[in-house]
Amino acid sequence: MFELLGFLAGALSLIGFFPQTIKTLRTRKTDDLSFSTFGLVATSALLWAVYGIVNQRPAIWVTNIIVAILNSIIVFIKLSNARK
Repeated sequence: MFELLGFLAGALSLIGFFPQTIKTLRTRKTDDLSFSTFGLVATSALLWAVYGIVNQRPAIWVTNIIVAILNSIIVFIKLSNARK
């Protein structure tokens, strides 16, 4: 029951990041996005994923791996734009 609650919470978190990732992939515009914020969120998500793996909590690690991937995409595009 609690694991299901964790997956629901994770799904709601993903809903917040998914549209921004899609928009960034489509437009490649990242000028108004904070590199430090997205970098911090990606790092935080990776640490939460490790915590979830160590404590055998799939709702925590699955959700946070996906959040880390979505945020890493944005960070990668932001870094690519900065080089140009």
